[in-house]
Amino acid sequence: MAISQKIKKEYSELKEKLNKHNYLYHNQDAPEISDQEYDSLYKALIALEENYPNLKSLDSPSNRVGSEPVSNLVPFQHRLPMLSLDNAFDKNDLNDYEKRVFNKLKREEELSFLCEPKIDGIAICLLYKNGVLSKAGTRGDGQIGEEVTHNVKTIKDIPLKLNKSKKFPFPVEIEIRGEIFVEKKDFDDINKKFEEDGQKVFANPRNFAAGSMRQLDPKIAASRPLKIFCHSLGYVDKNTNFLEQSSIIDAFKNWGLPTCPEVSLASSLEDANGTFIHIEKNRNRLPYEIDGVVLKINNISLQKELGFSSRAPRWAIARKFEAEQAITKINSISFQMGRTGSLTPVANLEPVKVGGVVISNATLHNMDEVQRLDVREKDYVYVKRAGDVIPKIVSVIKEKRTGSEKQVKEPSSCSICKREIGFFEQNTPCLDISLSANFSHDCYGFDQFKESLKHFVSRNAMDIEGLGSKTIDALIENKFIKSINDLYTLKKEQLLKIEGFAEKSAKNLIDAILRSKQTELYRFIYSLGIKEIGLQTSKNISKEFGTIEKISEATFEDFLSVEDIGDVAAANLISFFHNPNYSKIVKNFIDLGMKFSNEIALNFDSHLNNKKIVLTGKLNNFSRNELKELLEKMGAKVSSTVSKNTDYLISGADPGSKMQNAEKLKIQIIFEDDLNDFLNNDK
Repeated sequence: MAISQKIKKEYSELKEKLNKHNYLYHNQDAPEISDQEYDSLYKALIALEENYPNLKSLDSPSNRVGSEPVSNLVPFQHRLPMLSLDNAFDKNDLNDYEKRVFNKLKREEELSFLCEPKIDGIAICLLYKNGVLSKAGTRGDGQIGEEVTHNVKTIKDIPLKLNKSKKFPFPVEIEIRGEIFVEKKDFDDINKKFEEDGQKVFANPRNFAAGSMRQLDPKIAASRPLKIFCHSLGYVDKNTNFLEQSSIIDAFKNWGLPTCPEVSLASSLEDANGTFIHIEKNRNRLPYEIDGVVLKINNISLQKELGFSSRAPRWAIARKFEAEQAITKINSISFQMGRTGSLTPVANLEPVKVGGVVISNATLHNMDEVQRLDVREKDYVYVKRAGDVIPKIVSVIKEKRTGSEKQVKEPSSCSICKREIGFFEQNTPCLDISLSANFSHDCYGFDQFKESLKHFVSRNAMDIEGLGSKTIDALIENKFIKSINDLYTLKKEQLLKIEGFAEKSAKNLIDAILRSKQTELYRFIYSLGIKEIGLQTSKNISKEFGTIEKISEATFEDFLSVEDIGDVAAANLISFFHNPNYSKIVKNFIDLGMKFSNEIALNFDSHLNNKKIVLTGKLNNFSRNELKELLEKMGAKVSSTVSKNTDYLISGADPGSKMQNAEKLKIQIIFEDDLNDFLNNDK
């Protein structure tokens, strides 16, 4: 089908607009149009591409969602090698580096350095032809990597087409090099979700980024919050007029390529080391993982003069943070029990200093991880502090094995109370120590009871401030708490017998415990730690039944009628509330004066009871969470997606596609100006 010039022009203009607004939104955090306007432009683009398939180009924003999966990753030949960097571990190493530079130049020069955090991600090469992203490849061995264009195009930070710049015109062909990474918060959120869904979690952000890039299906990469910082040039088809490394960074910014905001210039090696010290002190405040600072001689002519060794540029060096990994020996492997009765293997290590901290234990997570690492007692291993906090075994040094190493076997019973492991799994949550343990630290039931208490007092549960792990340990060891009910009979005099407690701190904790007697029903349900019953499911149960009495009397079929509850969760609820030991504990809470606020709230005939409501747009008078909480207290069910079952859509400024879906389905829309009348209308 012939495509008219009019259609071609319309398509080109739509692309330009969408790419511009993508850049403003994702790179500049300065959107100029609403979500609804963007969605409208995007739908028009998709319609043209569906009607005229030959129209679709490499820089189309539709590539962001991922194309068809590739059959395999093909080799990516680097035109210029992607070399690694030499490392410096202290100031003396930096001084030695400067001497090597002067020896190579055969003179001393005033050296200024571009300093940039060394992002812990996966190195990437982006090839642009006539300003359009053509190919992308991983580092590989420096000569040949893997082509991952299909995944790279889904990363919204990466422009599919470079912005034109009079100051920095881009050549016909140019390779941009950078680091693809994931921010720490996003990484933690993803691992949490994966863990909740029973999927294998990622060991670290770098593995996450690397694994995402190696997916054959680009839709997987598209679903992940990957980012990029561009930092250097590879091949260019003609000489550029860049005089300084800092000018390259300026050009990247002009072209719409993301760069690290922490990049700075240092006028000397001494100043560069000072920059390193500053970044090292503040690295935990950064939203992304870094493992050092890269120092690049800023003068391009000096870079050319210095050239490359066989494996690294002579004009750059990575100043690394204090050793992130160390070698130590596993003395033994023990097991700790969680509140659900699951066992976690823990390696007891020869104390070793890692990242300035002495560590003596490292979790092995589960037996799958033990088998993956093939770790044994008496093994020598590499250890690190994941995120500079949690000790982690990286790998086993099998060359050091002598034959005396012992394979790890998961215990079948507790060595203290002699109960089989299945007993603890069946009797969870362990809310009464007498049900599964004695008061020995070495008893699995002790750990189980302690973890149940920690969950009960946690922020999303009963939210008892000041009741930490050490205090819980002491309360159990002193036999002040034998059942979770005992928290509410705790006396100040008992707390004063525990090291670290004075009159004021003891009173504060007692007051915090008493305050928790007035709580929401969903918090209480969640605090019980019933298997498969998370926070949102607890809210759904609370809305459905309204009182703890109705929940306790509910049948299997009653629970199945609750949103997000399946056979397993329903069975766990029945198992808990029909168990005389646990039902007694729940009754004791009521007798101790515990009140649930939403039992009162749900007793009046609210016009929003059981109404399904969706929120969209920016609200001026409420935060999204505040309004959601208010609606739920009025009996409504707040959902994230519009469907035929939605009763109302509440819209603030700049609504997105939810508005259009609601209009199509003829769902009643409540604008913020009318919100007060809507909330107060009992008709």
